Amino acid sequence: MARKKVIICDRHRCFGCHICEMVCSGTKEGVFDPRVSRIRVLETEDGKSKSYTCVLCEGDPSCILSCPRQALTRDPETMVIKVDDDKCDACGRCLEACPYGAFSMGLEGDKVVVCDLCPDCEEPRCVTFCPSGAISFSAIMPIPKKVAKNQINISLGCNNCGQCMPTCSSEILKVQDGWLVPTDPTRCQVCEHCATNCPIRAIKINRRSKIPF
Repeated sequence: MARKKVIICDRHRCFGCHICEMVCSGTKEGVFDPRVSRIRVLETEDGKSKSYTCVLCEGDPSCILSCPRQALTRDPETMVIKVDDDKCDACGRCLEACPYGAFSMGLEGDKVVVCDLCPDCEEPRCVTFCPSGAISFSAIMPIPKKVAKNQINISLGCNNCGQCMPTCSSEILKVQDGWLVPTDPTRCQVCEHCATNCPIRAIKINRRSKIPF
């Protein structure tokens, strides 16, 4: 049984049009302004692009733990992070704590916003309007062990700096005995944040191992 549904972007199909940001901000805030979009487009130094948003972290998300007013909670069914506007004082600690930059400050600076997966729609609006089909909304099953062993490829050129570790939404990347290793590849969510954020591009994800339903 699938654990949760997440927004996934295939960086090989994303061409950085930013339409997802426009659609999101227009739907949620009534303005076409990427500053208040719940989804962002990351442009790398090598000219590639990828959309990213909240990845519904496993365990205790750093955003919830960082909130001094307990304004952030998790929906027990969808795992979506919810913001209680009555409790939130826009201190910005969740923005600092989130390793993905998934939180944004509202235009008035009096609230924080994060992806809620568009619960009133059949699917998130960014998925519907993505012109290249790079963004999808999928339920990810745990990866079989026989497949998982080839899921995360760390090249011999890796310097084991560990910069990718805080970006892993499954919290499976660890430096053990001086070597970077995925402790449990079956939990990999194919978010590709480790590959995207590796400063020397030493990590590659085998997307063919992903099992969407």
